[in-house]
Amino acid sequence: MEDTIGSSFDSTAGQIFRITYKNRDFQIRLLKRGISKDDTQVDLLLDGVIQKLVNRDKAWFFENSDADQELAKDIWRAISLRYRL
Repeated sequence: MEDTIGSSFDSTAGQIFRITYKNRDFQIRLLKRGISKDDTQVDLLLDGVIQKLVNRDKAWFFENSDADQELAKDIWRAISLRYRL
């Protein structure tokens, strides 16, 4: 959790997703346009905090934490379904 909304956020970038994880609703905004299946990292705004998803060994993790891999996996699943990756 490095940045907050004001630092490097472009309000015109990216698609907004909503997911439910462990009975909590999350709003996610992609901070990059043109996601492809070859991308190894994705910047996103997760409930007001800028996060980076990183692909390591065909699994998705948050860059600075391995704590909630299931949430990262669910976020990537929503992105991949939307963009048909």
